[in-house]
Amino acid sequence: MAMIGGLVEQTGVGDDIRQGEIETGEAHFEPCDLLITDPNRAMGVGLDLDAVWAAGLEVNPVPSFQNIQPPMTLMDVRVVHLSEDSAAADAANQVRTAKCPSDEFRLNIGQATARWGARTVAVGPTSARLTSATVKRVNPEIEAGVAYLPGDARLVFAHGPLLISIEALTLWPRKLNSAAEITAAAQEKAMTLAAAIVRALPSASEG
Repeated sequence: MAMIGGLVEQTGVGDDIRQGEIETGEAHFEPCDLLITDPNRAMGVGLDLDAVWAAGLEVNPVPSFQNIQPPMTLMDVRVVHLSEDSAAADAANQVRTAKCPSDEFRLNIGQATARWGARTVAVGPTSARLTSATVKRVNPEIEAGVAYLPGDARLVFAHGPLLISIEALTLWPRKLNSAAEITAAAQEKAMTLAAAIVRALPSASEG
């Protein structure tokens, strides 16, 4: 995780990087969760993984979304180390095929709705699930006072025995960027970090 933290610094997303504790044993993994969605939106889709260890780190964490000064990007990285490469590949495949709710949903950070996106993308030699949320509509009664919009993108992929989740949440001024552009920026930041991790970390279990 220290190496991943160093790679995060190199991406220039932010220098407020907080690493969580390393946990051993069973790890719970929710493939449908995003930072701006209701965590109970996709009950029953989560995976319980027999992990060697699991750890995470946050970049630019905030106690609430109410007093954010955009533009800024938050990131959430989670790594689950499984017993072998095949276990990680199987878990990644389950994530790619998970049936997540695809209807429009209300954001948990304000009075707006977003559209859901999910597809498979390439991260180096491996396939990753890309899940995204793009603002579609801001409630009319508050629209005049909304200065920024969020865009959320999350990648999940296997690399050797590791199941890796990288989520980027961009919060940018809406006068300068469309909702689609903001989500695209989040996707680019997540993809950049994912590519750096794949290049830097050995893929074999013995590494």
